Amino acid sequence: MMTGAHTLLPPASFLSEMTDTTRGLVTAGFIVVVALLAGFIVERILVGSIRRFAAATEGKVDDVIAAAIRGMARWVFLLIGLYYAVPFLPIPASMHKDVTLGFRIATLVIAVVVVARFASGIAAHYAHRFLPSSVSMAKVIVNVVVFTVGVLVVFQTMGIAIAPMLTALGVGGLAVALALQDTLANFFAGISILASRQIRPGDYVRLDAGQEGLVYDVNWRTTTLRVPRNQFVIVPNTKLAQAIVSNFNVNEHALSLPVTASVTYGSDLTKVERIAIEAANDVIKRVEGSLPESEPVVRFHTFADLGIRFDVIIRSKQYTDQGLLRHELIKALQARFIAEGVEIPSPYHIIGRDQRP
Repeated sequence: MMTGAHTLLPPASFLSEMTDTTRGLVTAGFIVVVALLAGFIVERILVGSIRRFAAATEGKVDDVIAAAIRGMARWVFLLIGLYYAVPFLPIPASMHKDVTLGFRIATLVIAVVVVARFASGIAAHYAHRFLPSSVSMAKVIVNVVVFTVGVLVVFQTMGIAIAPMLTALGVGGLAVALALQDTLANFFAGISILASRQIRPGDYVRLDAGQEGLVYDVNWRTTTLRVPRNQFVIVPNTKLAQAIVSNFNVNEHALSLPVTASVTYGSDLTKVERIAIEAANDVIKRVEGSLPESEPVVRFHTFADLGIRFDVIIRSKQYTDQGLLRHELIKALQARFIAEGVEIPSPYHIIGRDQRP
């Protein structure tokens, strides 16, 4: 069949018209494309099914496995496609050994990535169970170990002697340790902080330098504090390890909140105590952050210049709840004292007394 001056050839005839090199390139490209498509299909169907199955079960190991193999199917099938495509490529026989070595190295790299994902996932899982604040650091340590071993295995596969390299790494490691002594000091200080379990994410702490806030994270280099204004303070682990720290949650999160007040010397203290307890009970019932089952306490403690001082003590769920509770309790005490005719002393009482004839 003729169209103008050109002949429409069937596919077999079209391939037969190509040179051997062109035919090999087309065949190799076709194999790679098919392998990539197969990889995407396996990733979407098989791996997707594994991930959905893992999400439906209570165990965590299958979730870790699903996360470890995520995205790897396409790379595995690409490697398989390249392996079967290479014989169709015009590669000199002298390079066949190098090509085979390249496939081995690529296979090792994929295996190392999968093992690192799985090992770090398992480490994070058990760290979260036994020491939640060490999750990020556990993942870093495991990844460093796995990838270091993987690099050594790759070098061994390439025929590079590992023993001299380890010797050189030992000497070079000393120089690196000296150059990165601050970073390493922060790293080991972070491990010490996590191992002691005296400071954990979720605790409210105050440093001797004045910084205070909620411990947001403890990682391999720094500890992050979230301050009341929802800002973050980054503290190097070495500074935190050397600081004098007040941890308001070391035993329990519930804390006592004392509010100091004063009344004049002529006040009926029994009446003052009753009014203060009633005002505190009202705050406990209506303000979020208090402990509803707790009972307020009133304690008189000082004969001061401006009157008799006393503390009204209530309980808060968290240290961060104390600001609002103190605010509402002071308002409630003043309102009740004014309503009940209880006089709150102020400096004019002393001034007036001193100016009397």
